[in-house]
Amino acid sequence: MIDFKKIPASGKTLNAIIFDLGGVLLNLDFKKSFLAFKKLGFKEIEQEMSRLLYSLPAGNDESLFHLYEKGLIDSDQFRDALRELAAGQVTDDEINRAWTAMLLDIHEENVSILEKIRGSYRIFLLSNTNAIHIESLHRRKDYPGIASMFEKVYYSHELKMRKPDPEIFEHVIKDAGLSPGNSLFIDDSIHNVEAARNVGLQTFHHKANTSLATLFL
Repeated sequence: MIDFKKIPASGKTLNAIIFDLGGVLLNLDFKKSFLAFKKLGFKEIEQEMSRLLYSLPAGNDESLFHLYEKGLIDSDQFRDALRELAAGQVTDDEINRAWTAMLLDIHEENVSILEKIRGSYRIFLLSNTNAIHIESLHRRKDYPGIASMFEKVYYSHELKMRKPDPEIFEHVIKDAGLSPGNSLFIDDSIHNVEAARNVGLQTFHHKANTSLATLFL
């Protein structure tokens, strides 16, 4: 069950929960990718990655990482654009390894919560991600089974939109046939949480290094 004292608009009954992936179910460390790129001789990458880390809207001048998360460029175009920031020659595999270095372990306690609640609630996954990351995750032993728990997964690069843009939340609501007031969105980014709240979803800001056990009884 949900501990409604933790949730705004607590008088409403929930029937659906939308989970973020990175930072909620999957532990991330952006610094590992940043340091891996620096080791390969990449320059001027810190500012671009910091925008991605905080899920800031890209504005009129889309960053390379935002374009890739939106699927507006493919993996080859992403790697070729990154190579322009490198001091020397780097291979596709080296870029892939640096880019996926941020993907850490699965938060096992949070996954166990998914297993307990999926019979009581419709559960969905909504993630800002990209082809290289998803391909890497699906080669692992732990992720495919987790992805299969959800009624449907929504990846930004496949939808051609990303959080915190309101249209991605509106798409999920319409596609899944959700009632926003009876649906909970859980994310570790306050920007994403605020955007979801603005389209009528109930929200929960998941803090770093915490368990969803604080939310579920």
